[in-house]
Amino acid sequence: MTRFALVTTQPAGDPPALLTLGVWSTLVMATVFVGTLLSYLLRHRLERANAAIQGIREHEYVRSVQQPVAGVLVGAVGGYGINVATQGAGWPGYLGWLLGMPVPVAMVTWAAVRSVRRRRFDEQWPPDEVPADDPVRVRGTLRRVVREGADPAPADPAALDRTLRLLLDEVLPALRTRRDRGPRRWLRDHRATTVLVLGWAALTLGAVAAVAIPHLAGGRPGAWAVLGGATLVIPALAGGQLVVLYRHSRFRSGALAGEVERSAGAVRRRITERRLGIAAESGGEPRRRRRPALPAD
Repeated sequence: MTRFALVTTQPAGDPPALLTLGVWSTLVMATVFVGTLLSYLLRHRLERANAAIQGIREHEYVRSVQQPVAGVLVGAVGGYGINVATQGAGWPGYLGWLLGMPVPVAMVTWAAVRSVRRRRFDEQWPPDEVPADDPVRVRGTLRRVVREGADPAPADPAALDRTLRLLLDEVLPALRTRRDRGPRRWLRDHRATTVLVLGWAALTLGAVAAVAIPHLAGGRPGAWAVLGGATLVIPALAGGQLVVLYRHSRFRSGALAGEVERSAGAVRRRITERRLGIAAESGGEPRRRRRPALPAD
């Protein structure tokens, strides 16, 4: 019994495993929150970049953007595993590498499958549907509508009219609805994200509380400080994460709705003028295009 107690007892001065886990989980949560907050603060610049990148054909976006990111993850995880396996860590490090590799490999495989599936969508014209929650599809369809509408004699006017109705009569109202959602509606629509963030916070706080509460009876001031700090910081990080995600989601939906309204609306007006025989009264001088203002939220 004495030998077993010595083996299972933690060395003096080492923090409990649950406390270490709780501290690291809080640090990771804070890192995720800071990254999300920075992306929201830079939302105007990032949205202009998204508008330029996501306007390409969707299978090209998956192939040129998502697959390289997944490839970098494969290289990073693989390089880390090789580094661990070659520094005397033995079979546990190599086993960890093998267990971690399926995640990025699965990401690469799924990106390739999506690329093949999205190619079928890109080749279908007019599209049967354009999901409002898929900005790549919306912007890709919108760019093709603008290109087709610039042609005085489009190859398939009926397909162009149908796609315009789809964008202006279905996608645009759906984007406006997404933009105007309140916090409760957004939380219900993003139930998986809400459960993940709140569950992460609850488990982290529970790990810290499980270590701190037994020491409260002993009157240790450090236990009160740890529990009080965790009670304030962890829920604040979780709540702040959800608030930033909510506001960023509203901003992206509003920006995309503005793009659809301006671009598809301009194509519809141009087609109407052509059909009515209304010539541009600007003397043939093209209008200057102004950079559209993004919503403030």
